Amino acid sequence: MRSREAKKFLVGLLLASAVFAAAGALAFGAGAALTAALCGGTCLALAAGFCVCRAREIDRLSEYLASVYTGGEILDIRTQREGELNALRDDIYKITTILGEQKAALEEDKRLLADFLGDVAHQLKTPIAAILLQTELWEDEAVPAEEKDQCACRVSQAAERMGWLVEQLLKLCRLDAAVVRFERKQNDALELLRAAAQSVQPLCADRGVAVEWAGPPVSCLCDRAWTLEALTNLAKNAAEHTDAGGRVTLSCEGNALYTEFAVENDGPPIPEEEFPHLFERFWRGKNAAPGSAGIGLALAKAIAQGQGGTVRAENGLRGPRFTLRFYAGDEAVTVLSPGGHPDAVS
Repeated sequence: MRSREAKKFLVGLLLASAVFAAAGALAFGAGAALTAALCGGTCLALAAGFCVCRAREIDRLSEYLASVYTGGEILDIRTQREGELNALRDDIYKITTILGEQKAALEEDKRLLADFLGDVAHQLKTPIAAILLQTELWEDEAVPAEEKDQCACRVSQAAERMGWLVEQLLKLCRLDAAVVRFERKQNDALELLRAAAQSVQPLCADRGVAVEWAGPPVSCLCDRAWTLEALTNLAKNAAEHTDAGGRVTLSCEGNALYTEFAVENDGPPIPEEEFPHLFERFWRGKNAAPGSAGIGLALAKAIAQGQGGTVRAENGLRGPRFTLRFYAGDEAVTVLSPGGHPDAVS
């Protein structure tokens, strides 16, 4: 027993027993002294036993904490009994459980970071390899001047792709680190649809795909810039999965609780086995467009969740349908003036 407090207590109890025995002997004789000594000894033995048991329990708790600290298993040491030591057990269990959860979260973060860096390296590897190859062709004197011009064009395209990848990855990093401050304000939902449709218009034109937008004039409580980013990514994904002659439709609707945007296209339905992975970063389905990085849907999900919203995918009557929903919060969705909004742009 290493407790100085317990030792002092037992020594004090021993001295008190000796004093009472001596006082009994002087006042009442040897019989009283013996009785006092026996009572004092019994109390001293009980107190010593209690202190030893308590010290062993504390030692076991200390050993358990040391084991947890060095990576040992977290055990349920709680009891249903009352008492200070049992209350301490409960508190230790709560603390070790929290520490275990934090440790697991840190290990998961480390794993995700390693996977993320590996994915980034893989995504950047292709454009870097293309740039190096085109540079070698450019430096080859035997290559005709016209082909060198094509090399310069390919290098420019690869550099643009790298720039786009880095920009998207930085956005994902900011959202993951929770450093983005969303400025949620009332926005014109149809104006957001129009801007998203215009952003993907060049891609749709290259693929021979029509893009339309329509819906009632409602407001949306959201961050305009980030929400437009999410809508554009959903529309871009839809355009990439629509064959020539198809159509991408952006629409919206609202009620007192939320505003919902929908992006539909005429492409093939999403396979059921791909639904659990659609919004995972860097994941590409079997029908993914050539050169797709698998970032757009993950970014749209992060933007929606960052504003307390949701994003969902399903197979509609025409084809894949993605819905982006933002809740009204304390401010109800309001109907805006329809003036200046054409029914569709294609």
